[in-house]
Amino acid sequence: MESSYNQIVSLIWNIADDVLRDVYLRGQYRDVILPMVVLLRLDALLEPTKDEVEEELQEHLLPCSRHHGL
Repeated sequence: MESSYNQIVSLIWNIADDVLRDVYLRGQYRDVILPMVVLLRLDALLEPTKDEVEEELQEHLLPCSRHHGL
């Protein structure tokens, strides 16, 4: 289990180095990675209701935005 954990941590840091280099200082990576992990987790949890939410959006919010010129 420890080895798997270390591999995942290493993968995340390698991706961070590739994607975030020159955009953020290495010490700021955690300010980006943690929110992205939380968003990814929320996305995975909400996936089963995605179609229902999109239908609700189409029915209620989008007609209002067109009416108000948004």
